Amino acid sequence: MTAHTSNIILEHIGTRLKHKREALGLSIDDIAQMTHLRPDYLQNIEYLNVEALPSIGYVLGFVRTYAKALGMDGANAVTDYKLDVQVPENLGMRDRPHFVPQSKLRLPRGFVPALMTLGFAVMLGTWYSIQPETQAAEVTVADYAPQDTEHLTAPIIETDLVTLRATAPSWMQVKDINGTVLVSRVFVTGETWQGPKDSGYSVSVRDAGAIEVFYGGELRGPLGARGHAKDNIEIKPGLSH
Repeated sequence: MTAHTSNIILEHIGTRLKHKREALGLSIDDIAQMTHLRPDYLQNIEYLNVEALPSIGYVLGFVRTYAKALGMDGANAVTDYKLDVQVPENLGMRDRPHFVPQSKLRLPRGFVPALMTLGFAVMLGTWYSIQPETQAAEVTVADYAPQDTEHLTAPIIETDLVTLRATAPSWMQVKDINGTVLVSRVFVTGETWQGPKDSGYSVSVRDAGAIEVFYGGELRGPLGARGHAKDNIEIKPGLSH
């Protein structure tokens, strides 16, 4: 019973990726060639070795790309990675000798809501105090540049798809020609959204320069200037944005 429980604990997203890769008869080098990701990054993802990986924005893109290359659901893999790295004490630690779980801190009832209310009031007051300066300040490209462009890997491009890739964190909303919202959320660096290129789309972004467009296998460039929000940018079949 103990061994069975231990095996369940060890089944984090990195382990599942490793098992899937091995089941397909693929090596780390094979995946590196398929995804253009560094072999040491792939291996550290499999072992959930967060300290040896770059910032979380890049790693989430790596996990999504790795999972897709194995035929797994990229979005689910990203979600599982976020959850797994938040509880490292559950990932293989309990089977070690002398491991004692840390006790949980018990807070007085009502402490958390009161703290959240106080924090919101402080944040609101600070925002209003700096608002005139914020409106007057100019937004520069450096303010929105990715932290480390060396680690930004090329997305998996399909010739029959439109691909939108985030080169820096930005909120993005994509609608189809009927106005139906297909996706609306913040994309981290390296994340992509894809749809059939024979369909039309309307794209709104918080930072147009942080989202670049691939039409089929061809890079069409960013949706606009860095730091500028844009609404309802049309991407039509056969045409650039």
